[in-house]
Amino acid sequence: MFAVLLPTAASAQSGATLEVQADAEAQALLRSAESRLATNDAAGAWALLSPREAELAGNPYFDYLLGIAALDTGRTSEAIFSLQRSLAVEPGFSGARMELARAYFEAGDTDQARPLFVTLLDENPPPGVRDVLNRYIAAIDTRPASPKARFTPFAEFTAGYDSNANGSTADNQFLGFTLSPQNVEIDSPFGEIGVGFNYSRPNRNQTAWYLGGRAGHRHNSDASFIDSSVVSGVGGASWRRGAMFGRAGVDGYWSARDGDSNESYVGADLMVGRTVTDRWELSLGVRTGAVRYDDLIDVLDVDRLLARVSASYRFSSLGSFSVELIGGQDDERQAGSPYGNSKFGGRLSLDAPVGNNSLFLAAGVLTSDYDGLFYGMPREDDQLTAMLQVEFRDVMTEGLSLFPRVRYVDNDSDVALYSYDRIEFGLMLRWMPR
Repeated sequence: MFAVLLPTAASAQSGATLEVQADAEAQALLRSAESRLATNDAAGAWALLSPREAELAGNPYFDYLLGIAALDTGRTSEAIFSLQRSLAVEPGFSGARMELARAYFEAGDTDQARPLFVTLLDENPPPGVRDVLNRYIAAIDTRPASPKARFTPFAEFTAGYDSNANGSTADNQFLGFTLSPQNVEIDSPFGEIGVGFNYSRPNRNQTAWYLGGRAGHRHNSDASFIDSSVVSGVGGASWRRGAMFGRAGVDGYWSARDGDSNESYVGADLMVGRTVTDRWELSLGVRTGAVRYDDLIDVLDVDRLLARVSASYRFSSLGSFSVELIGGQDDERQAGSPYGNSKFGGRLSLDAPVGNNSLFLAAGVLTSDYDGLFYGMPREDDQLTAMLQVEFRDVMTEGLSLFPRVRYVDNDSDVALYSYDRIEFGLMLRWMPR
């Protein structure tokens, strides 16, 4: 390793340099990315730098160039994270502070952007840079009260195979009785379509309103009696104040099975968190709601209360690892219903960039201890779930993504009727215009 002196773009007119430790191969990478940015090829610079982030993050000039490439290709949040990382190593790096101020400006966070621009003015920059800073400050002072809202529709199609489409036991007898074929495990190919939208309206004070909805239908060719339709929605507000952040909202869904109304849910969700370091975040959340079923099976109705605590480690601008603990209870609505229960579990998840694509991996366990007796027996279910999904972005055209995925469920119950396992293979195509 040896030190190289690289020019900083924001202060190039004054001839300032930044001393960076880099080997010859990394130095060549930085030079190449810098050259692409100088010719307005931000997409090329991003493609060059982003696959090396896990290896070179912490090098202040790498993080600086990555931040510029992210910003100039519309990845504002990634740009902010990379530039903050650059400044954590080199607090005096004016070029990184200039680009971070610009990133905050593009994100609509003028409360963070304006002080940075003013501080840079106080450092007596060259006349050309001073003019740019003054224009940004003037734009902030005359900017409308709220940034523009964003509405994004999407459409999805999924095809796959489900080893246990009806989520039933593999045994064809229970307590000496022969079960109906519809209550025994059935494997089936499936197809699913869905449409929806996401809407956000940010405000200048680091709050934002959000709204989303989705409608979908799933057909199981060998088990059409469990074909399902689901309509869901969510709405609320999110906020950030320094190291603190949170959200409050409502959500719900309505589902039908084989064309008949089956289940619905309406609830509220509250979360508050804190950024502990530049990589670690802790959060607490509470969710409460009403789960209701069709009149013929309203013995299943419960009021639900769940709490969670989670810790997230962000190892790159696009990558994070999270640990979550969940606890709560379902209170039965009908006297004598056995479906009230207490719950406890945990979940691990990984979201990692793979070049310009991404990988998601999650695994969880959940224990549900029921209050009543089922066929004269106490019931406790231990459920293991796992999911692996890869997103390939901009397949054939911009905004079109391909998602191969695998899901696994293993539900072990004291009552054999409720023990089952299930594996699903799916391939989803999603179109979401940018």
